[in-house]
Amino acid sequence: MKRRYIKIIIGLSIALFTMGSLDSCKVRDDFPEFGEPVEEEPEEDIIPPDNQITPIVQLIKDKTSYLKVFQMDTTQTISPGVEYLHARFINREDVPISIHIMELDISNPKLTMQALTPYNENMFAVQNLPEMVKFNQKTAEGKLLAAINGDAVTSGEPTGSFVKFGKVLKTSTSKTRPYIGVKKGSDAIQFFNSPDATKYPTDAINLAEIKHLVGGSYFLLYKGEDVSTSSSGAARIAVGINEASTKLYLMAADGVIANFSAGVALNDLRDMMRAIGCYTAMQPTSGNLTAMTVLDILNPEQSWINKNFTTTPAGTTNGIGFVLK
Repeated sequence: MKRRYIKIIIGLSIALFTMGSLDSCKVRDDFPEFGEPVEEEPEEDIIPPDNQITPIVQLIKDKTSYLKVFQMDTTQTISPGVEYLHARFINREDVPISIHIMELDISNPKLTMQALTPYNENMFAVQNLPEMVKFNQKTAEGKLLAAINGDAVTSGEPTGSFVKFGKVLKTSTSKTRPYIGVKKGSDAIQFFNSPDATKYPTDAINLAEIKHLVGGSYFLLYKGEDVSTSSSGAARIAVGINEASTKLYLMAADGVIANFSAGVALNDLRDMMRAIGCYTAMQPTSGNLTAMTVLDILNPEQSWINKNFTTTPAGTTNGIGFVLK
């Protein structure tokens, strides 16, 4: 008899639980239907308040009309005499801009440059810049501290001449294409050619004298004078040197990424490079090839980090590395 009552009680309990569950399902209307897309909240871009502007960004604010509203900047010492900076601001068109700047004290004779190739081979392929740096570290004459993308790519190889450790991998006869490099027997970083062979006559580059040579797309500045013209905003990279040849500057502009960085026009890139101290400067390349890679100081033995952002990052056929012997 007791067993029968227990069975009845258990049966009633199950029935009541089922009815309650079904009833609760009827009144709930906040579950998505099958196949209904679930909206995700977009990540909020939070910029921490920053009331202290670094001297190099202050130069851009004071010496150009480009920086309208400063938002933030942050710095990091990669090695003595090698400083990395990231800055964000609103430009005169009221759109956000994100830029990365490196200042290298090349008065230190042990700080020089070298050409980089994919997989550290004497042929051109495609490789992301951080990995390219890692491969080229194997034969570098010191520690690779930073790198930027090199010459624009044409038919799977650099457009202009390219020399690595004295081996000529590509030859161009152009006397107006900008180049950065070092000669044999010297670690001094130099710029070669001029933007106008008539206005600024220059000797042709003797590739037999060159240890490392990497080309670029445009001169931005030449001996203090404007060269580049305006263009639409894009992700861009630049390298320049001061008049005394004691400081080298790298700049990468993020883009084109909505609500983060609209990219930079050539003339604005030029003006910022001049403002921070450049006398001669060039743009190696632009767009999704734009890359600035910096040594990871928390893991310096085997890691390099890409600091900039582009819409669709792409691998490259060549790079410009900066090495401390």
